[in-house]
Amino acid sequence: MIDCAVLMRKQISLAILILIACFPLNFSVSAGESAIQSGELFLRNGPWHVGDEIEFSILVHNSGEEEISAFLEIEIQGDYSNGSVINVSPGNTVELISEFLGESAGIFDVNWTVHELSENHTGNFSGTTEIIIYEQQLLSVEIYSINYDLNDGFSVNWGANLSSGNSRTISAQFYFITDNSQILSSEIDMVLEPGLRTSNTILGIAPEGTIKVKINLDPIGWSPFSIATDSENIDSEISDLLLKIVSGPVPESPTLGDSVLLVVELKNNGEIETGSGILVAVDGQKRLLAEYVTPSVKSNSLETLQINMDKWMSTSSTTLELTWIVNGEIIKTNLEVNSSDSISTVETSSISINWTNVFIGLVISLAIIFSVRIISARNQVEYKETKTYSNRGKKIEEKEEVEKRAIDCPSCSKQLQLPMNYSGQVKCPACLTQFSAQSEETKDVEDKEVEEEYTASSYDDVVGCPKCDQVLKVPYDKRPAKARCPACKCVFKALAE
Repeated sequence: MIDCAVLMRKQISLAILILIACFPLNFSVSAGESAIQSGELFLRNGPWHVGDEIEFSILVHNSGEEEISAFLEIEIQGDYSNGSVINVSPGNTVELISEFLGESAGIFDVNWTVHELSENHTGNFSGTTEIIIYEQQLLSVEIYSINYDLNDGFSVNWGANLSSGNSRTISAQFYFITDNSQILSSEIDMVLEPGLRTSNTILGIAPEGTIKVKINLDPIGWSPFSIATDSENIDSEISDLLLKIVSGPVPESPTLGDSVLLVVELKNNGEIETGSGILVAVDGQKRLLAEYVTPSVKSNSLETLQINMDKWMSTSSTTLELTWIVNGEIIKTNLEVNSSDSISTVETSSISINWTNVFIGLVISLAIIFSVRIISARNQVEYKETKTYSNRGKKIEEKEEVEKRAIDCPSCSKQLQLPMNYSGQVKCPACLTQFSAQSEETKDVEDKEVEEEYTASSYDDVVGCPKCDQVLKVPYDKRPAKARCPACKCVFKALAE
């Protein structure tokens, strides 16, 4: 019984082996003759939403002996996208990339194909994968509050909300809205993570006629489900109240200490009467110039107020800043004023001036000054001449004290001046040759010794050096003559035979 079971298992195993040999497995990816798949298809930058560029990537290896070209093709629901054609050298591996724009949400089959192009062979290998494309992310913005500061002006506290998915880059734009236009106050680029992000942004002083603040969030490089925007009216006490300079300043260019007049207009365009307030005037250094209690202003009416600044404190251009504080709100306006840098005064004098005496005294003073300068210049010239003459005599005496001799450079024959008793190394300034120089006394002794020791003779102009047999030319008709060998520097007497 056991033997039958063993025999049956062997027969089944043999049948399986035969089936495997006869029917090879069919893979979804078939390798070409030279280009083979070196990795799985890779999808980058997920998760993906409608409107996103989906990047597909795959590694391809060239196992052949010739260069090939290849590109990656993506197909989703009949829409195709082909990547760039890349050259692949033999034995190298490259990355093929293809981008596909996700236009609808859902789960999709991705059919990909690597096309191989070469001179001797054209082939491909392919495969299938799956991708999920989500709906567009939601982006929204909300203004929580608008605040006003005496120095910084308006600021807005706001929040941006991004639904789950990828981090996104946006441009946040802040506007002041008037009846006729919208004015960009600030613009900030930022990266939002999914979820809520709150921030506070300073907008500055609002232009005249501002009725609201608006925020737009513009996507950079992606598509949200809807446009993100929000606006908020500025409080009626601010938007409906206006502070305006009607005339002044008087004087137009005040000087230090002047009394300055200014006429301003307090206007209420709202439906509620204001209470009494305070009007404050300061200069560019925030020094208080004036402070007034303002009357109440009825609905849709105005009040004119004259401001008297008793003592002007600036000596150059400055910014005159007026602030109207009423009903707990602040309204501001500015004016550039060019101040004068000196105090203008008119004085009467009972002192009579004799202009003739003044002129005569001035002439005498100038004459004395010129005389002193001429004498001083003459003495200075005489001193310089005396000093120059003395220096010249001194130099002549020094020259007479030092006797010099002339020697020839052995290379360029330039004459050099050396003291009579100098012996040592000398460097020619012309050809930079360095040679040894001897004093006249030493030279005379050596010349005498050489004349006694070395002589040479011949029947023509050519004579040999008695020390090194160097041949040199000494005119026959000028002999006996002293000669110097250019090779060994030996000095000898050339004789005629």
